[in-house]
Amino acid sequence: MIKKLSLLIFALLATLCTFAQQDDTVVFSIDGTPVYKSEVEYAYKKGNANTETKQNFADFVNSYIDFKLNVAEARAQHLDTTASFQRQLSSYRSQMAHKYMNNTGYEDEYIEKIYKRMQENVEINHVMFPFDNEEIVLPGDTLRIYKKAMEARVKILKDGFAGAEPNTPRSGTAFYTRAESRNGYIGWVSPFMFAAKVEDAIYSLPINEVSMPIRASRGYHIIQVLNRRPAMGAVEIEQVVFNFSHLPPSQQQIDSVGKVAWREYENIKSPADYQTLCDLFSKAHKMEANGCYFGIIRLDSNLPMDFTMAAFNLEKAGDISKPVMSNYGYHIIRLLRKIPTESLDVMKNQLREKILKSDKVQALSDEKRRRLKSNFNVTVNKEAFSRLYEITETVSPRDSVFLKMIKNGDDILFGIDGQRAYPVREFAKYISYRQKERIKDTDDISIMQVEEASPYSLSSDILNEYFEGFQAVLLSDYEEDTLDKRFPDFARTMNEFSDGLLYYDVQNKNVWERSKNDAGGLTAYFTKNKARYSLDGQKYKGMVVYAKSEDILKKAEAGAKKATSREAFINEIDGTLNKDSLQVKIEPGIWIKGSNPYVDNKIYGGVAPAPFRGYPYFFVTGKFINAPEDYTDVRYAVELDYQEKLEKDWITYLRNKYKVDINKPALNLKQ
Repeated sequence: MIKKLSLLIFALLATLCTFAQQDDTVVFSIDGTPVYKSEVEYAYKKGNANTETKQNFADFVNSYIDFKLNVAEARAQHLDTTASFQRQLSSYRSQMAHKYMNNTGYEDEYIEKIYKRMQENVEINHVMFPFDNEEIVLPGDTLRIYKKAMEARVKILKDGFAGAEPNTPRSGTAFYTRAESRNGYIGWVSPFMFAAKVEDAIYSLPINEVSMPIRASRGYHIIQVLNRRPAMGAVEIEQVVFNFSHLPPSQQQIDSVGKVAWREYENIKSPADYQTLCDLFSKAHKMEANGCYFGIIRLDSNLPMDFTMAAFNLEKAGDISKPVMSNYGYHIIRLLRKIPTESLDVMKNQLREKILKSDKVQALSDEKRRRLKSNFNVTVNKEAFSRLYEITETVSPRDSVFLKMIKNGDDILFGIDGQRAYPVREFAKYISYRQKERIKDTDDISIMQVEEASPYSLSSDILNEYFEGFQAVLLSDYEEDTLDKRFPDFARTMNEFSDGLLYYDVQNKNVWERSKNDAGGLTAYFTKNKARYSLDGQKYKGMVVYAKSEDILKKAEAGAKKATSREAFINEIDGTLNKDSLQVKIEPGIWIKGSNPYVDNKIYGGVAPAPFRGYPYFFVTGKFINAPEDYTDVRYAVELDYQEKLEKDWITYLRNKYKVDINKPALNLKQ
């Protein structure tokens, strides 16, 4: 397709602006529709920003009128309703909207907050009071466990954590793999070792203060901060393990294995002694190349706390721990190196991924939702919501029964800016969706992002989270739908793109496609202006005909001799030899020597060319001409000129069809 657009038109497509204020001066109008000075001035200045010679403003306005006439005609031809236009406009709007709506500053702030926590280790006491059923917790359950936790806190304040009621580890758990599974003294901890709310308390409590019970998804926690120190980062270690033969071990086995471990520890007098022990251990357990190497661990590694503390208490490379017991056996640990915490720039992406995989992701979702809600006037029907809240006293919103108990589906639940209102029944549909789907998007912190089973287990918390999610989805839709009203530059950009698409489509339909495909118009134009075109020398005009077999080739040659024209020959071949399958390929053209190897071979005595793939037999038919016989002989030049004529005819048509009124005093723009 030929699109010989002037530089001006390219500038217009990139810079046109249709945003105008009511107090703008009208520069011109088209059939009574005004175009304001703010729009024209913006387009003029932006269009001339990167050009050496500025166009006269009055001339620019004249060209801009032509542009707007094309847009008006495109709408008159309903080109703004085509699927292609709507698809392109929608796609572009989504891209632009993402830039206005994707504010992730809060995410960076949260990552930085967690990183600062990672610079500090905290020594704590801890006790946990678990819910009986951690998957579904009703308000009555939390009250009972809360009272138990408060009674324990009174004892803790009096006697310390040693008097706190111990918890029973989960069945089948060989290690105390998480700090929150133990009571009393925990030792030094770091971020990601506890539920997010518990961690918040750990990093905010004054030293020695005992927290109030902190509700997390699995129960209530009580924390006491004992000390703080700069973070130790990570350690790389080796270990020798004296395993228990049976799990869980008997007291007799603990004593006997422990006696062996301590004896071997006492025999270590030098690094060589440890290495000898390590070699024996590796050989006995067939560790091969790995030997005693354990790896890099951090405070939040999923390991026994005593094991982790023993490793972190080693001070310098080569130091060896005393035997430390776990449910697997006794461990003697050697420190290879200490690894400091990396910079935020290095850790940012890794830290972000870790946050997204933890219950901290809820804090990010909550913050995004809070900021989204702050942009609008959101009203909640508290009475309608309280009726839903009452259901959570006996049923979790994750239970399908919850939906059957909703009786106020027609009540308006919440509204936005007085413009949109949503009934309870729509919220019920959202709850149903949440019951069926596990929504989690780790590629983006979206407003929908939650891990269904975490961090909430309390029925009322689940309802609140569902409601926040429901509002966020609808607020996000409303936010995108109202971007034009709230951001004038967004509206301007979208109008630029829309008018640019319409200009392209109307020109393509009425000018560019015609200049390429209007055979009658091209023929008439060439005939009228034949003297303007030449071949620049003699050329061979004809056809190269390729055939699948020698027999087919002979039939095609016979047909060529009988045909009265090239078009007649092509039609004859299509109706006979190519009727059932493609036996012959025809390449019409006009050539000079050296432009086609098959023509060179047959007409100019050139070497035999490589066979055309699938059609190894060929002949060439035609004649030499010194001047073009029809427009196809000089097609490119004729199409170019014909397009120019169509463009002039087109703008004349538009100028005659639409009434244009120009406010001449407004053309005196200071340049």
